[in-house]
Formats: sequence, structure tokens, C-alpha cells
Amino acid sequence: MRKLSLRQISILGVALGILLPAMVFGYFMTVARYERELQLRIRVPMAQNADMLSKAMEVPLWNVDKEVSKQFVQAVMRNREVISLVVTDEAGNVFVRSDKVRKPGIHTLKEERPIYLETKVIGKVVLEMTTEYVNRDLLDDIFKLGAGLVAQVIFSFALIWFLFDRRIVRPIQALQAATAKLASGKLDEPLVLQRQDEIGNLASGLNQMRLNLGQLISEREQQNIILQQELKERLRVEQALRDTEEKFIGIFQASPVAMSVLRKNNQYRIVDVNDAWVRQFAWSAETILSNLEIQEDLWRNSEDYAQVLRLLERDGELQGFEAWLRCGTEDKTLLCQISGRLIRFGDEPFLILVQEDITEKRQNEKDILNMNVTLERRVSERTHELEEANNELTVVLENLQRAQQELLRTEKMAALGSLVAGVAHELNTPIGTSVTVASTLQEQTDDILQQYSHGLRKSALEEYLKNARMGTDLLLRNLSKASELVTSFKQVAVDRTSANRRVFALHEMVSELILTLGPMIRKTKHEVVSDIPEKMMMDSYPGAMGQVMTNLINNAFIHAFGGESRGTVTISARFFDIDRIEIIVKDNGKGIIPVNLGRIFDPFFTTRLGQGGSGLGLNIVYNLIKDVLGGDISVDSIVGKGTSFTIVLPRIAKIADEQN
Repeated sequence: MRKLSLRQISILGVALGILLPAMVFGYFMTVARYERELQLRIRVPMAQNADMLSKAMEVPLWNVDKEVSKQFVQAVMRNREVISLVVTDEAGNVFVRSDKVRKPGIHTLKEERPIYLETKVIGKVVLEMTTEYVNRDLLDDIFKLGAGLVAQVIFSFALIWFLFDRRIVRPIQALQAATAKLASGKLDEPLVLQRQDEIGNLASGLNQMRLNLGQLISEREQQNIILQQELKERLRVEQALRDTEEKFIGIFQASPVAMSVLRKNNQYRIVDVNDAWVRQFAWSAETILSNLEIQEDLWRNSEDYAQVLRLLERDGELQGFEAWLRCGTEDKTLLCQISGRLIRFGDEPFLILVQEDITEKRQNEKDILNMNVTLERRVSERTHELEEANNELTVVLENLQRAQQELLRTEKMAALGSLVAGVAHELNTPIGTSVTVASTLQEQTDDILQQYSHGLRKSALEEYLKNARMGTDLLLRNLSKASELVTSFKQVAVDRTSANRRVFALHEMVSELILTLGPMIRKTKHEVVSDIPEKMMMDSYPGAMGQVMTNLINNAFIHAFGGESRGTVTISARFFDIDRIEIIVKDNGKGIIPVNLGRIFDPFFTTRLGQGGSGLGLNIVYNLIKDVLGGDISVDSIVGKGTSFTIVLPRIAKIADEQN
């Protein structure tokens, strides 16, 4: 099968696809038709004739009237399918018999019926019919069906072959020729095959592939040119590096300061020194580079050497480290100020050390200190004056701190007072409605009592009961609303005025806070949305948490939204890790300019000084989060898009003493 061409496979598939279903369906249809013809032409007439003869032969057989019986038999024998009819008496003797000439090999069917006289069997009818004519008609039908099938197959083959050759084989041959041209590198000849089918799409794809290959080849040539230019540039850079290396060696050797280079193998070892180092320490370059013991003996205190290596490996650089180092041929030591840097060439670390002799410099400084002894008295007097000024500044600072604490307390009480005023205003509506409904019910009750004393009508009682039910429903709804407000206010008020910690659900605490702040929020055009998952439990200080949320919401209303804008403050939360919760308070306001981001938590800093801003709102937030809740707060802002405060708090707050 794999060696057959597409044309051969297609012809074989078409042939099998047409012939096999036709043969299978034709076989089943022929068998079904044969059974149907056999039933209609043989079995049903044979059963009917047998039943008829068994009834008709009753009287002639009893009266032994063979003439009448023969008439019945001859009437039945006129049917060409009937080839034998035998009527026997009770003893089995042939009463009447009629047979036709039998052809050899024919198939027959037989039917027997007893002959009754009332309930007694007096004989038997045996009827035999042939299937020859049914088989002959079936063969004729099969021949006609086969001839039609052959004609259909020939016509289908011709039509399919014509369509297959014109629509598939020839276009594929054209595509094959085009791909051969593409394979040979002829990318400038377009493939023209305008067809709106799969082969046309394939041709368009090949044409696009030709264009893409041409573009890729062009890009590759450009890349080759670029690579050649980069190679030239790399060679130039390598030459420049060699020149730089030669310059560095020249500068290293010409430097007036003692310099050494150390390489780390198992331990650091000096691999190069400059001429200034040789002059300063009186060791020859060959001696110091070839003898590790002399390198270690260079340091008067080995701990200084170890400390220098440790600092360089930790920080990568070293500045102003002082240590005593020995000279070579002279029995003396030098106090050197050591600076250095850790560098890497590939994966190999090197240390560059600068060892500047400051022995004379330190001696001069010592002499200067001795000269300044006479100035100690004046310094002492000046110090005393500075201490007095410092004491005065300390008193002023304490006063400022007390003022700040008083301002913080005033800010908290003002917020609580605003909360009380808002809740009182909110309670006025349900309570006023309840009073009105109660007074109306009282009047209607007095009226119904008067009617009762003079004879109460049923319609008046029904009207009273209807009004009473409506009134009690109104009372219950309004009093329930007032109860919810009072409950939320009690919880928020207790949390605000106390530092008690308790276990609470974060989403419930925030929902109660938003409900309590409802009067203040509804005075604005803004809204506060809570997106906190349920069952996020905390063991912390809900009062401090509520103060933080209130200040952040107020800060957004005052600073983030201006003019006629409608703003949204969204409060969301998630588990930062197993022990901490991250709360995000985000608004879609005008944002904070970058220059102010680092100062918004400073006390008394505000951009609305004299316009309702005290500069303490966010400072209170910062102090409560840091000192009471034991968490952290950060702010991100994009000018024109909004501000986001991110608070990370422990789920179980630490005790205040532990935080401090």
C-alpha cells in the first residue's frame, strides 16, 4: 500500500468505497426480497389452499365422491407453483392424487392438513409447491441489479476520475514542480494557482513560504554582514584591551603609592607589586613573590591581615584600615593606611591593596594634639554652654511631644464625635418614624375602645387590625434598623475608646465600620467598598484597626478626590503568609506627587494647610500600625490614577511591651 501512488490509492479507495457498500446492501436487499417473495407466493398460498382443501374434502371424502374431490384438486393444480396434491383417507390410502413433472434439483415446500368430520379425523391433505419460479425471478432481478451496479460504477469512476485528475492530481503536480523550484533556490518565481480550496490555500502558503524564505535569506545575509562588523569591532576592542592592559601595567608600576595584587588559590598570595612598594618595604619583587612565609611575616599582627581579607570578601572593598607592617632589610615597622578592592577576572578573585605609609603623618598629628592641650579649657567652657543650650532644647522638645500627644488625642476624640453625630443623625429617621407610628396606633386604639363601648362594628375592627399589623411591621423594621445602628456604634465606640484586644472577623469589623460611617459617606459623592473574604480571623486591637481605616478613608475623601469627581475607596485583604494578613486600602483619586511620598507619614505634614488638613491623620495611622498593631505600612501612588496603602499585620498581635 505504501508503494502505491496517490492516484492508485484514490482509484482503489473509490472502487472499494462504491463496490463494497453496493455488494453488501445488494446482498441483504436480495435476501430480504427473496424471503418476501417466498412468503407471498409460496407459503401463504400453500397454507390457504391446504386449509381450503381440508374443509372442502370433508363431505366428498365421507361420501367417497372422487369426482367432486378431483374438481377441487384440479382447481388448485392450476397454480404453476403447485406440483403435487394428495388426499388420503383415515386408513392412509390415497383417495385423490395429482402430480406434475418434477425437474431434477428443484426445491419444494410441503404443507399438511387433517380432514375433520365434526371432531373426528377422516383423512389428510398433503400439498407440495416448488420455489423454481421464485428462484428464476430472483436471478433475473439479480442480473438487472448487477447490470445497474456496473453501469453506476463505470459512470462514478469516470466522473470521479475526471474531477480527481482536474482538481487534485494536476494541481498537485504543479505544486510539486513549484516546490522543486523552491528546493533548487529559485525564489524569485511566484507560484500562481488561483483556487478557492485547500490546494489553493496550500499554494498560497507555499508562495508565502517562498517570500518568507527570501526574507530570511536576506536577513541572514544582513546578519552575516553585521556579524562581520561585530567581529571587526571585537578584534578592535581586544586590541584596545591589550593597549589598556599595557597602560594599566605602566600606571601600576609608575604609581607613587605602594600597591600589591593578591590572587586566591587555597589562600591569598601576592602575585605582583609595583616599584613604589619595593621602595617602601625594602623587599625585592622576586623575594616577596616567591616566598609565602615572608608574605605572611610582612604583617606584624596576623589578626590585622585576617581582618583585611574578611572585610574585603564581605564588602568587596576596604577604605582607611590601619595596620603595622614590617620592612625587609631594616629592623623597623611602618604604620600603613590600607585600602583595597576585590575584583574578578572570570571566576578567579583578585585583591588590589594600596598600602600608604602614614607613620610620619600620625606622628605629626600626635604633635598637633599635644599643641592643642592648652585649648582644652576653652573647649570645656564651650561644651558647658552647649550642654545648657541642649537642656533648653530638651525642654522645648518635651513640650512639643506633649502638644503632639494632645493633638493626637484631640484628633481621635474629634473623629469619635463626628461618628456620634453621624450615628445620631442616622438614628433620627427610624426613631422618628417609630414614634409617629406608635402615636397613630395609640389614637386608633383609643378610637376603637370608644366604639367598643357603644357597639363595635366588624368592618371597623377589621380596619383597626389591618392598620395595627401594618403599624407593628413598620415599628419592627425601624426599631430593628435603629438596633443595628446602635449595636454597630457600641462596638465601634468601645473599640475606639479602649485598647482591649479581642478575636474578631476582619470582614465583620470593616463592615460594621462602613455601616457606622454611613452618614459621613452619604454626605459625599464617593463610596467605600469592602472586598474582604469571610472567616479571616484576627486576635488584635479592633479599636486601633478602626481608627486606621477611618483615617485612611477620611484622607482619601479630603485629598484624593476633588471637585465634582466621584471616587471609590476599596478595602481588600489576603493572607500574606501563614502568620500575617495584607490589607490594601486603594482609591482611584488624583494620586500623590513623588516628592511628597516620603513625607506623608511625618507629623504636621499636609498639602491642605488651613483647608481642613491637620497633618496628623496619616501620622496617627503610622503610629498605631507600628506601636499598637505591630505591623508595617507602605504607600504606592501614580499621579492621576490613584493611591494604594498596603498594610501587613500579624494575625495575632504581640503584647505592647514585646513590641517595644
